[in-house]
Amino acid sequence: MTENTIQTVKIKRIINECDGIKTFFFDVRNTNLTQNNRFLKPGQFVMIWVPGVDEVPMSLSGYDEDGCWSITVKNVGECTNAIHDLNQGDYIGVRGPLGNGFEFPNENIRNIFLIGGGVGMVPLKWLSFEFHKMNYKFTLIEGAKKYDELVFVEDLHALEDSNSEILYCTEDGSYGSKEVASEAFEKVLQKYSEADLINSIAFTCGPEKMMYKVFQICEKYNIELQASLERIMRCGCGLCGLCALDPLGLLVCKDGPVFSSKILRKIEDFGKFKRNFTGKKISIEKRNKLN
Repeated sequence: MTENTIQTVKIKRIINECDGIKTFFFDVRNTNLTQNNRFLKPGQFVMIWVPGVDEVPMSLSGYDEDGCWSITVKNVGECTNAIHDLNQGDYIGVRGPLGNGFEFPNENIRNIFLIGGGVGMVPLKWLSFEFHKMNYKFTLIEGAKKYDELVFVEDLHALEDSNSEILYCTEDGSYGSKEVASEAFEKVLQKYSEADLINSIAFTCGPEKMMYKVFQICEKYNIELQASLERIMRCGCGLCGLCALDPLGLLVCKDGPVFSSKILRKIEDFGKFKRNFTGKKISIEKRNKLN
């Protein structure tokens, strides 16, 4: 299957998004990856291979008319540091697209909400532009610890002349409202009546503690949610088992990374546990402290 075959691609363009985050555009023309263009959906990911370093999963941040796919990478470790050291014209290995993506809402949906935190904005930015093309009205909330960590602010300016609403919040109050994204989301919902929120849907990606709070808020207001989960992945094709979710045994790489409310209600690990590189489960709180 072509999605599990590594293809060597050339980096065509690099954008410095904000502090420690870059977007890389790579040319998939003249590769087998072009066969998968029609299957591309926001929320899917690729495995990025840096020769001599490692292979890691990365959410796709979009594609353009020039035949390029893109990833947006935060420099957090050995492999991401190696990716950040790459220059225009260098080559990387790509495998994908992998996993499922966000399911687009049907025409009966009245309200659409997107809630992202940090680099969790990567698939949501792409999703928001797809909604914009479809003339869907939506509210997008981006949260970060501080202004320097907000991504795609310039890109999202293009959506401000539509009927959609773009809101920002930072924990230190350096940009937008001083709060976390889940708090901003609930404040937005409080402006609606119960009847107004019938047939609403939300999409979220970011730190899992944030997403779990968004999930609780959606349950409270009876809003369907699609959440993109992140787990350690060595293979991206269901072999290593490091991304397994208890008690269902679902794999983030194959059954996700996007899960609906119906499934999220049954995942006991959601918002609580992840697995480390040995497969041992550790609390998300503990992992956050270690990071």
